Amino acid sequence: MNPYIDRQELKERSKNPKFCIACFRERDGVPVDKHHVCMDCRKGSDGMPKRLPAVTLKSGKTYFVDHRLGELRNIHNPGDRIDLKDLDGANLLA
Repeated sequence: MNPYIDRQELKERSKNPKFCIACFRERDGVPVDKHHVCMDCRKGSDGMPKRLPAVTLKSGKTYFVDHRLGELRNIHNPGDRIDLKDLDGANLLA
C-alpha cells in the first residue's frame, strides 16, 4: 500500500472503476480489471515485477525458473534451490 494514503482514502478512490491500486493513478485509455489493476501494471511496466515461469520435476516438487539468478527455486521453500549449471541436461522434468 502507498505509505502516503490511508485506508479510507484508498477505499474512496477504489470506487472509481478507472483507478489502479498498483500505480495509484486514474487510468484513461488503459483498461483496469475488476481487481483495480491496470493492464500496464499487469504487463510489468513501470517497475512492476513479472511472474516467473514454473516447472514440476519428477520428484513432484515445483520450482520457479529464475534465469536472472541462474537457478530453480522451490515455490514453497525458496531456500530449496538448484543451480541451473548443475543440471547439465539431466532429465528431471515430469
